[in-house]
Amino acid sequence: MLYLIGLGLSWKDISLKALEVINKCDKIYLETYTSVSNFSSKKLSKLLGKKVIELNRKQVEEEKPFLKESKIKDVALLIYGDPLMATTHQEFKAEVVHGPSVFDAVGETGLSPYKFGKIASIPIPEKNFKPESFFKILEDNKKIDAHTLFLLDLKPNKFLTIPEAIKILLEISKKRKSKSFTNDTLCVGCARLGHSDSFIKKGKAKDLIKKKFGNPPYCLIIPAKLSFKEEEFLSKY
Repeated sequence: MLYLIGLGLSWKDISLKALEVINKCDKIYLETYTSVSNFSSKKLSKLLGKKVIELNRKQVEEEKPFLKESKIKDVALLIYGDPLMATTHQEFKAEVVHGPSVFDAVGETGLSPYKFGKIASIPIPEKNFKPESFFKILEDNKKIDAHTLFLLDLKPNKFLTIPEAIKILLEISKKRKSKSFTNDTLCVGCARLGHSDSFIKKGKAKDLIKKKFGNPPYCLIIPAKLSFKEEEFLSKY
């Protein structure tokens, strides 16, 4: 059997159920590219008393060693956050052990989860790759007065920062002559949600673009109209 196991957002988020399943597995892999956390395969190996083998994107999406092995033994693929939050993992036939994800942790901002609309990722721009489809999601969410959560892209040794994401949104908005995102748009920048050193800062786009948020992972929220409770909670940031 193949088990997809969510580790949660930070060290000690791993559940008793996850530990129970891992203990019976013959082989344990860790997928390291869809998210990051504050603990490594080495730290996990020490906790579990078993060797944890790291897999990169190509190994997970193309080579898939765990699929063949799971036909004759119990194999665990460990994933930071929740296993089914990344579409990469949805195609695998497996037993799933869920874990806390960024979608749970955005509650730290005080914004109501019931008011979030479609979620989008902002990719790291490349020479011949500068998609803008995520901007339409922001526009669509604004039409229904819904908060927008942007997950910021990561690659080996490269992370899209919150100031960089704001700059991208401003450039697209200017190019499209849109009023959906301006220098005065209220933003909530979040770093390391779910970690003991999580950092949240609200402010206008022109102010947050100057802020430093420390280490990743990052996400950016563009709130819709705030309720009194949301406004009161956000004021501390």
